[in-house]
Amino acid sequence: MAVCWVKAGECGQETTIEARKGGPVTAAFQITTTCEHIQALADELGEVNVGHEMSCPLNETQIYTLATKHVCRNSCIVPAAILKAMEVAAGIFLPGDCRIEFVEGAI
Repeated sequence: MAVCWVKAGECGQETTIEARKGGPVTAAFQITTTCEHIQALADELGEVNVGHEMSCPLNETQIYTLATKHVCRNSCIVPAAILKAMEVAAGIFLPGDCRIEFVEGAI
């Protein structure tokens, strides 16, 4: 099982994602959020086939297909966090913190 918390940014919305193996090749999610758009995605998500989500183009994943339907803006980081939590729960990658930080004068 993998649990992560996301503060999406200036919108102030928060989401907790719990990902766990649903079967030999599937992952299931428990998503708690303050965002009505992410809640709509979560309500429809169900179990996903991990191999499919990892190997198909990003716009063909079940997670991003639902994000296209429900999420209010393309830059929302929650769908990426759902994929990351799925990878960790499936044992594909080790957990590692992700971060977007705005730094004036970087690069």
